[in-house]
Amino acid sequence: MSDLIDRYLAAVAALLPKASRQDIVAELRDLIMNRVEEREEQLGRSLGKTDTEALLREIGHPIAVAGRYGPHRALIGPEIYPYWLFAVKVLMAIAALAAVVPAVVVLIAGQGDNHRIGDILSDFIPTALSMVGTATLIAAAIERGWIKIGDLANWKVSDLPHLPEGKDWLGGGDWTWSSWTGGKGWFAKSRFEAVFELAAVALFIAWWTGALPFPMERIVHAPDGFGVVISPVVLALHWPILGLAVLQGLSALILVIQPGWVRARAATEILGALGGLAISAALWPAMPLVTFATNGANAADFAELQRVVDMTFLVILVVAVAANVTKLFVDGWRLVRGR
Repeated sequence: MSDLIDRYLAAVAALLPKASRQDIVAELRDLIMNRVEEREEQLGRSLGKTDTEALLREIGHPIAVAGRYGPHRALIGPEIYPYWLFAVKVLMAIAALAAVVPAVVVLIAGQGDNHRIGDILSDFIPTALSMVGTATLIAAAIERGWIKIGDLANWKVSDLPHLPEGKDWLGGGDWTWSSWTGGKGWFAKSRFEAVFELAAVALFIAWWTGALPFPMERIVHAPDGFGVVISPVVLALHWPILGLAVLQGLSALILVIQPGWVRARAATEILGALGGLAISAALWPAMPLVTFATNGANAADFAELQRVVDMTFLVILVVAVAANVTKLFVDGWRLVRGR
């Protein structure tokens, strides 16, 4: 029982400001122990693991509990707000990345006039607003019971990471979430990483399928003769690349919803690694994958840019092959060993 309570308090502490962490956790510990004593008096016996799980679930998920102790907020609701805020931060980072990358490409290409860069960066506003609006609508629907979260409410304290031995997880100056989850291995992912990966994959799928307009369109179809030409091989691999993205998203979703399904996630990762190797084998002989179309005025400058881009894609393919081969061994071992 003590181990479950410590892991629960550690999960809450990870989301609290350092200045008030000790006081809040001490108050929360007293609350939990009082609840434990009351429950033991009702049952006439000591609480077992299942009883402790049920009691802590009644108190609330660590994200929601940490949100209650923060500054008072009226948006959406105190129970849903911490989840909404976490999702918005991730989506804003992705929207910023989607706007900045095309602007950087334009600057490198020497076509970086203020008007064009302003147009590209201005796409950040509608993209970010649409993402935040979607997250708000979903959170409001969950708050009102229109969307049922089902088994997501039946989380278990025993699924939280184990505390490393000898680690001062409450007052240590070097405490981080990653240090708390240490000891799981170099290739282990946290739920936070899985949520970010899931959001990034969803954004990619939306762009790849044409559901989400992407600022790169302003580069590909520039009116002054400059443009980016995608290799026909990349276009021919539209569906395989989409399937690979769906597999990657499924793997991240499994980690977010059911971290204990190690074999299911390992099997998905293995399929994704095999698909990634197959796509890399198809792309390798098709280099260059991206070429620059110019009006002839800056041919020498674009030749150097083309060389840099070709080398970049070559390195990316090499790294992708190495990563997928590594995933085959790592997830193959996980598939055999299971939990």
